[in-house]
Amino acid sequence: MDPVEALREIAYWLERSRAETHRVKAYRRAADIVEALSDEQRDRLGRTGTWAALSGIGPKTAAVIAEAYAGGVPAYLTEVKSKAGQIGEGGRALLAALRGDLHTHSDWSDGVAPSGR
Repeated sequence: MDPVEALREIAYWLERSRAETHRVKAYRRAADIVEALSDEQRDRLGRTGTWAALSGIGPKTAAVIAEAYAGGVPAYLTEVKSKAGQIGEGGRALLAALRGDLHTHSDWSDGVAPSGR
């Protein structure tokens, strides 16, 4: 998995679960930092496992980057996704009761007015 995608997805799930803003920002900032690296820099950091040496990358974001860089799905991403519930539980009865399609009527569609108006 691409480390930048993993970091951004974690930020999404954290934000969706209403985590503290500074945590969400930390993952977004880490994604921006990794995205700005050249392929050579990524390869060097990946080989040496020194992601945390980058300013703005802490132990947790470094672990996510390392797991994603190695080709796996980071454990923390799996964890935050599994903890996320549905956004809303209401509305199921209304949704089940809805029938038909969504459309509008106009004078033109009802044949009262010519289509050029």
